[in-house]
Amino acid sequence: MRVYFGAAVCAALWLGMPGAYADPQADSVQIKAPQTMRLAPGEFDEYASSYLLSNGQRIAFSQRGQRYFVRLDGEPRMEILPRAQGVFTTFSGARMEFGDRGNAITIRNYERLVTSVALPADTVMMASR
Repeated sequence: MRVYFGAAVCAALWLGMPGAYADPQADSVQIKAPQTMRLAPGEFDEYASSYLLSNGQRIAFSQRGQRYFVRLDGEPRMEILPRAQGVFTTFSGARMEFGDRGNAITIRNYERLVTSVALPADTVMMASR
């Protein structure tokens, strides 16, 4: 009985060996994370202000050193990352795009900024000074 079991184990190991010596697969997928950018000193000043959202809430943008933040009324402050000229995102995936020389904002995935109320996915909100 031990001989048969030992032979079965050896056969299983022997059959699995060709896979260990096979050439590695050449196909691979590369996933790139969104790139952040560095703002020049004073560049964020154009956006650092309070804005009125189309739903009546206020949203404020601020800076501490080289870190940038957004805060909705009644919500905790969230860090935002510059992605392109006038474009910022949160770690949760909300995207803010400034236009009209910083006087207007389009916020995509607005529901990811709001933690106190459930909103539909892909909510877009507009704001102005």
